[in-house]
Amino acid sequence: MCVPALAALATPATAAAIGTAALVIQGVSAVGQAAAAVDVANKQNQAYVDNTRSAKDAYFLKTKQSNLRLRQERTQALNQQMDADIKAQKASATALAAAAGSGVQGANISQLMADFERSEGMYNDRVDQRMENVAQQIEMNQLGYRSEAIDRINSRQPVSFAETMFKVAEPLADFGLSYYDTTARYAALDID
Repeated sequence: MCVPALAALATPATAAAIGTAALVIQGVSAVGQAAAAVDVANKQNQAYVDNTRSAKDAYFLKTKQSNLRLRQERTQALNQQMDADIKAQKASATALAAAAGSGVQGANISQLMADFERSEGMYNDRVDQRMENVAQQIEMNQLGYRSEAIDRINSRQPVSFAETMFKVAEPLADFGLSYYDTTARYAALDID
C-alpha cells in the first residue's frame, strides 16, 4: 500500500492522520472479511443440512414405494394361489362326480386326485419362488437407495468450527499485525 510512502512525505500530524485513517479502513475491512467468512460458513452448513434432509427424504420415499410394490406383489401372488386352489378343487370335484356317475372308483381316481394336487403344488411353488425373487430384488434396490442417499449426503460437507475460526481470525490477525507495525513505526518517529 502506498499510504506509508505518503505518510513519509507529509508532516508528522498529517502522517498520523493518514496512518490512522488507513488503519480504520483496514480494521473495517478485516471485520467485513470476518463477517463474510462466518456468513459463507453458515450458508454452506445450511446447504449441507438441506442436502442431507433431501437425500433422506428421497431414500424414505423410494423405500416406501418399493415396500408398497412388495405388498402388492404378495397380494397378487396370494390371489393367484387361491385361484389355483379353487381351480384344482373344481377339477377334483368334477372328476369325482364324473367318475361316480360312470361307476369308476379305486386307484385311477386316487391317482387323478393326486395329479390335481401335484399340479396345484407346483404352481404354488413357482409363485412362491417368484415372490422370493421379487423380495430379494427389492431388498437389493433398497440397499442401492441407501448407498445413493449416503453418497448425496457425503457430496456436501459442513464447514468445521476450526475452519470457520481460521477464516475469521486471519483477517483480524492481519489487521492486528498491521496495527502493531504502524503504531510501532509512528512511535519510532515520535508521532502522536
